[in-house]
Amino acid sequence: MSDEGCEPPIFVLDELVLRPGMLEPFMAALEQDYRPGAEARGQRLLHRWVTPPTTAAGAEHAVLLVWQLDGVAGFWTMRSQNATPEVVAWWADAERFIRSRTRRFAAESEALAGLDALGRIHA
Repeated sequence: MSDEGCEPPIFVLDELVLRPGMLEPFMAALEQDYRPGAEARGQRLLHRWVTPPTTAAGAEHAVLLVWQLDGVAGFWTMRSQNATPEVVAWWADAERFIRSRTRRFAAESEALAGLDALGRIHA
């Protein structure tokens, strides 16, 4: 939960199934080309998890990115900027790395009632 008096954070969970052999190039592109803009849109990258946890040749990797937003206001700020030409172009270019992707939004269970009271956040 965030600091007292602030809205509880909302988390963005990006699950990306990569094409074989694309883990290292994808992670480099993420850090260089996507993360700076995402942070400018109010997203803070908390975790970059990879499964399976191996670098064995031929392994098909999935990457789970966990981003934090500053409550409902941060959610809508991020959402309003996700259709900019720069973001659309990055995801289109990233298709060379990614076989499939899923985005979900989450919050701490104890924050749900407070978030409901603040307003609709459905994606």
